[in-house]
Amino acid sequence: MTQIRIENAAWEFIKQLEVSSEKPLLTQLEAEGVEIPNACRIGMCAACLCNIEGWDTHLNKSLKWEPAFPLWEGEIMTCIWWVTDTDELITLKTMT
Repeated sequence: MTQIRIENAAWEFIKQLEVSSEKPLLTQLEAEGVEIPNACRIGMCAACLCNIEGWDTHLNKSLKWEPAFPLWEGEIMTCIWWVTDTDELITLKTMT
């Protein structure tokens, strides 16, 4: 299990928890009571966008090449990304 630290846009600590490499981040965060802005289930894609440290080596993406939503380095959509197993602490920062 990987440790993830969640902070808001003002860098204020929200919660730290373990996440699995088996489910998307948004699903796991919701199960732990962490509210990440999202509208994925009503068709408003990219509402769950967050910044994350370690994005290139510690994350997998369940959908490839969304041309409508090109992401900058360090940005993820939590509904389609999940972590890989790592001993490093990963920091997730919400956009709001």
